[in-house]
Amino acid sequence: MSFGQITSLELPEIAAIYERFSALELLSPHPVGRLLLHAYFDRDGAALSIASNVAGGASLCIEPEFSLAKQALRAGVCDFIASDIEEAMRILKNETRKGHAVSVALTGEPEPTLLEAIAHGLQPDVVHLQNEGREIPGAEILLANGARSLPAVEPSSTMIAVHWSVAREPQRWLPQADARAAQALYANDPRTPQRKRWIENSPRHLCKSYATQRFLPMTPAEADAFFAAVQRDVEGGEIQVAVSVVRNGEEELVLS
Repeated sequence: MSFGQITSLELPEIAAIYERFSALELLSPHPVGRLLLHAYFDRDGAALSIASNVAGGASLCIEPEFSLAKQALRAGVCDFIASDIEEAMRILKNETRKGHAVSVALTGEPEPTLLEAIAHGLQPDVVHLQNEGREIPGAEILLANGARSLPAVEPSSTMIAVHWSVAREPQRWLPQADARAAQALYANDPRTPQRKRWIENSPRHLCKSYATQRFLPMTPAEADAFFAAVQRDVEGGEIQVAVSVVRNGEEELVLS
């Protein structure tokens, strides 16, 4: 274990997962079968695995600590744990053949495990292989063979963070609020298809820890339209629960 290596899973903020989802979407809005290879279940690594599932792709995270991989499995950050590269590749092949999003943890020290994976013919589409800011040796081979680095995504200056939640029965009432959020998005905004995919797919793939909350970047006008729609439908009885909407850090509660 390297100095400073975490041994307890730390889940990322939901906004960080969305940021990684956006980066994957920049590479391709149709990611079925696309493989992301990364290392370590730190907060960013957890965000990457979850985001890849939301985007509909496949991911393989090399994690040296078995206990951390096991925590990630229990938390829903990954779907499978593999003890060797052959098992990991078999799982990835089977799940992607079915058209499933899948996240696999491969236990082992990243550098030798990466070189072994390359020797077995693993060639991911996207790589994010960093250790304390340095590229893990072997990543350059994958990049030379056509893998792409995960791009950085700069926060939009025209958007604000919008969070929403409900007072009870989130499985029943959050989809109602989600529908109002999707309807509030400008149809001609090029970011809208990506944001609608997030609204549709994220509830299925986010961990249980995020089950009672939602997040989406919106323009101020979109956020206003969303809040107005929620307020109208709570007061009209279509949404029969109190809804909290946080726009740019300011919470407003709509009481039923």
